[in-house]
Amino acid sequence: MRVSTGALSLFVSFWWMLCCPVAVGLEAYTWPNRHIDLLEHMLYEHSGYHVNSPASFVVPCGTVSFGAGRNGPAEWIRTAYHDMANADVLAGTGGIDASIGFELDRDENPGKGFNETLFNLRDFMTARTSMADLIAMGALFAAGGCSGGKVLLPFRGGRVDAVGPGLKGVPRPEETLESHEAAFARQGFNQEEMIGLVACGHTLGGVHGVDFPEIVDVFNDIATDDNTQTFDSTNEGESSFDNQVARDFISNIGKNPLVFGHNVTARSDARIFDADGGKLIGEMAQSNDLFLNKCQTLLERMINTVPRGVTLGGPIDIIPVKPSSLYATVGTSPGKMTITGLVRLISRENSWDADPGRKVKIHLRPRSGAACSDVSPCTVAEATEFSWSRSLYHQAGYPYFKKYRFSQEISAKQGISAFDVEVVDTAADGSITTTMHKNGGNGFPFEDKILTQPQLTCNGQKTSGLFNLTVAVREDASLTALKAKFQLPQPLDALVPVITTKSTDLMRIGSIKDTGYTLFHAQYHLPVGTYTLTYDLVASNATKQVQSTFNEVPEIKTCPESDGMA
Repeated sequence: MRVSTGALSLFVSFWWMLCCPVAVGLEAYTWPNRHIDLLEHMLYEHSGYHVNSPASFVVPCGTVSFGAGRNGPAEWIRTAYHDMANADVLAGTGGIDASIGFELDRDENPGKGFNETLFNLRDFMTARTSMADLIAMGALFAAGGCSGGKVLLPFRGGRVDAVGPGLKGVPRPEETLESHEAAFARQGFNQEEMIGLVACGHTLGGVHGVDFPEIVDVFNDIATDDNTQTFDSTNEGESSFDNQVARDFISNIGKNPLVFGHNVTARSDARIFDADGGKLIGEMAQSNDLFLNKCQTLLERMINTVPRGVTLGGPIDIIPVKPSSLYATVGTSPGKMTITGLVRLISRENSWDADPGRKVKIHLRPRSGAACSDVSPCTVAEATEFSWSRSLYHQAGYPYFKKYRFSQEISAKQGISAFDVEVVDTAADGSITTTMHKNGGNGFPFEDKILTQPQLTCNGQKTSGLFNLTVAVREDASLTALKAKFQLPQPLDALVPVITTKSTDLMRIGSIKDTGYTLFHAQYHLPVGTYTLTYDLVASNATKQVQSTFNEVPEIKTCPESDGMA
């Protein structure tokens, strides 16, 4: 498998992976990239080892169930639209900014769906994944999961969370066509785009009688049934994001309560679909492909509507070679340290079965930074296939990933600065392809001045709340003080918390013999919960500072429930 770079679109690159050498649509990408890496993981790894993505809630379609008649993917798309709907594109205000969390008491935002959507998303918030990005990602997952992978929105990160409510502006069913057109124009959509976006938004879910009794009659006990009337006659499932809502309208099938409901004043979909004389909705009814293409374009514009001053990055494509869980355990034997980690590759066979004939080797560059060569060879670690992960959009040809684990003991005095990844593939005909991945030339960086010690550290966030952290600091760096800065969610007056930093000092507990490292330790009381925990390490002296940022904890063992001690 040869790897090249290029600025291919998201969709071309998926097709390309199925038939051709893998290409990645990331211009000049080098690992790590703080703006991309975690979002890329959430976008493309949905099941398997160490997966942390909100996609699992709504992909396949409808996996979120909050009760009879509820549709999780529909509520995720609705949350994204209601968050965007107060945008004023000319003024540069509003858009996808998570202000919806402060607006749930408004009559334009009735129902429990917003609360439960935000509640599900907030555990994925980190210093690098805003709630606004997660709301946009939720709409992407809902459309992709319920269209069987046919509606795939390119994703750009960089949205910024609001710290208070925005202006009112969500259209309501009882408003006039002129009022709806004005609202959508303020959001940046013309009449045709308004028709398309409403059809796309109403291909899933329906109207809940418990929230809109003036539109849908309540016959049953709302404790067990919220009396939902769906927008169209499609059976729920992976193909339910389709043009049935348009076909029902043209065929006069009386399903949609916003078209055929007994409350004439609330027939907003009927007024909107007929705004151009029924031209566009008729075209969308005739062609499901046209419907899906329109939805892809309009939903992408919706999630990319952001306040002025917020700049989104480029579309995030799959990273073909990606390290994770990198640790250096000092003192594993006298004068030694053991380097461990995982490297994620795209499966050559596009399945969880072992890729036959593939060998992966990790070339460890010494602390001096010298490149590996025949004259000065690097220590080589054999990596073995350890686990797999994959996207849940299997219908669209998203790949399986293989994760290869390596472990290599080296001299602590030699140290490490980076590593290269060699992939050797043997084809069925016996031909061999060897690719050396050097991450732009300088290798995949591995800083060895400040090292979390995984065997002496444990995470108690889900048990006692105590985090026991032990870190090795290289003595020749002359760093005398060490702080840990934990990124923790703190509640605001909304369901959108803010990520704050809490610091603690680590105390020196002694040197590790014959290694040139000193150990530091601290205990920190965490709020007990299931949030994504990250921390920075900052070592300093009077003149300089060295940081190890955004350390994640999936490989850190859980503290014993009794006392949280390592």
